[in-house]
Amino acid sequence: MAFFGGPPKDVLLQTARGIAVTAMQVQMVAASEGEAKKHAIENLKAQGIPINVFDLALLVAEVVSEQNMGWVKKNQFVGMIHGSLLAMGMPPDDASNMKGVIEQAIQTRSRVEKGFRKIHGE
Repeated sequence: MAFFGGPPKDVLLQTARGIAVTAMQVQMVAASEGEAKKHAIENLKAQGIPINVFDLALLVAEVVSEQNMGWVKKNQFVGMIHGSLLAMGMPPDDASNMKGVIEQAIQTRSRVEKGFRKIHGE
């Protein structure tokens, strides 16, 4: 993985905005209660959309890995997600928490992939 590797900025921004929209949906589902929450979760599952922050973070980590994002692109991407969340009206503390969970998921996936390559001599 190159230091600058990954897709162009416009692709990163478009993807980050899509992830932010999904994050807002996840937040709305978490805030709902009762039958409305159950229906919203079923709806998201039917569409293949993550239903919690942790599943969303794993999805973002997968995107970073599949796109072979280097250090610079990965940090731009996470920053774009954070900025998009703020622009969409997510409270700053919630957006920062989500950013932290995403960063942890990316870091964990990276470590697992490095260990796998080391074990298998790739």
